[in-house]
Amino acid sequence: MDVWKVLVVDADGQTLTDTVLALARLEYLGRAVIVFKAFSASDARAVVSVHPDMAATFVDLGLEGEATGLDFIKWLRLDLDNWSVQVVARLSRPLGEGDEALAQEFEIADFQEKKGLSPVGIRLSALSALRAHEALKTLSERHGDLRRVIEASSHVFRNVDVPDFERETLTCLGSILHGPGGTDRRFGLFASRTPDETVPRITTATGRFRHLEGQKLNQLLDPAAYAKVLSHDYSKGALSIGKLRVYGFRVRDSSEVFIVLEDNDDSTEWNLDLLEAFTMNLAVAVDNFRLFSGMENARNDLVFALGEMAESRSEETWNHVKRVAEIVQIIAQGLGMGEFETEQLRMAASLHDLGKLSISEDILAKEGKLSEEEFEAMKSHAKVGFEMLKTSNRGLFRTAAQIALEHHENWDGTGYPRGLRGEEISLYSRIVTVADVFDALGNRRAYKKPWQTPDILEFMYRETGRKFDPRVMDVFFERVDELSEVRHRFPD
Repeated sequence: MDVWKVLVVDADGQTLTDTVLALARLEYLGRAVIVFKAFSASDARAVVSVHPDMAATFVDLGLEGEATGLDFIKWLRLDLDNWSVQVVARLSRPLGEGDEALAQEFEIADFQEKKGLSPVGIRLSALSALRAHEALKTLSERHGDLRRVIEASSHVFRNVDVPDFERETLTCLGSILHGPGGTDRRFGLFASRTPDETVPRITTATGRFRHLEGQKLNQLLDPAAYAKVLSHDYSKGALSIGKLRVYGFRVRDSSEVFIVLEDNDDSTEWNLDLLEAFTMNLAVAVDNFRLFSGMENARNDLVFALGEMAESRSEETWNHVKRVAEIVQIIAQGLGMGEFETEQLRMAASLHDLGKLSISEDILAKEGKLSEEEFEAMKSHAKVGFEMLKTSNRGLFRTAAQIALEHHENWDGTGYPRGLRGEEISLYSRIVTVADVFDALGNRRAYKKPWQTPDILEFMYRETGRKFDPRVMDVFFERVDELSEVRHRFPD
């Protein structure tokens, strides 16, 4: 049973006994008081060390021995940094001017003169101390709740795709409702339906019900509960069904979104109010995130379409663009790049041959070796791609412009168009060079047949340190099986 722990520190056995008897049957907020006794400051330190959740303590400032009652209070406040336990200081003398300074410095809740103590006075001081302790504890817990919400929210809005966004949101909601780790003990889920769908589909589920992802919401609920979920007016607050709390809102594309959380008796009114406030703003956040995600997807589709348009003019597979992007992503991850940087590089790599839009189809489709004049024309695609992309102030397109210009530069300085050497070439371009050559060798081109894998790997090894950056190639050979798998996922 949850109890209040109170420590009485007094060398006077009679005063200590009187205090214990006065508090013997005391209750506050339905919780009993358990009293611990200490005859010295050293005994008091030992008790608190075993029971750090002490709510209040009565301390005789006139303790004799190696440590006084004031020494114990200083230890409690300064050494333990414990400011939640409420201190009632007892004096064998009348209150003096110095006691006010002590009260402010060490947050002493009350002073009692030992002469004339009454059971009623002791209980009133104890009740006042317990009330203050509970208020501080509640304030601290609520501060912790708000901090967790802020920290969790920063994770929620850091995500770049809908499943991760929804999963982090459920983690945040579980933390609000049940404290840290709430989604491990309970479950939550997102479900949504578009205007042309009849039954909401569960898009993300956490906790004990992860297996529900992809199922329909009516498979989780009985018919009566399911009907309530669809008919409830969520503008008036959440819907409670047994141990479930359901929130709902409509987003800009007229889709309906439902969030179902498992509730329990451990949810306080404060937690529920905080959850209600958070979910009110969450509706706007979900709407904006879906709009942003849609714009991001549209941008990505456009970037790939541009890259594929350039490749298709030479009668090469459009999947070359996708394969290069995937290979670049794997190598970048192996080099330790972060998620955002890797994704931006993956997208930028798909535009590496954009300049081929300016090259004559006669040259692009020519079988056999190009003439010197034709090769010079072909080489121009690097500068043309750069010129096409360089005017944008977006990071993605600035990166793509640099890659377009440099992806035919060689580590030993023999490449084009500028003959850059080693780390004069950007790391991004050095990664794309490896991905582009590896994929091109393994697939048909107008001027050659596809190479066999052993021949490709022999060439890549032989050109390490000449055409390719050795550090990039270390990752290449570490992950060559994974890179080869990309060709099977996006075949010609």
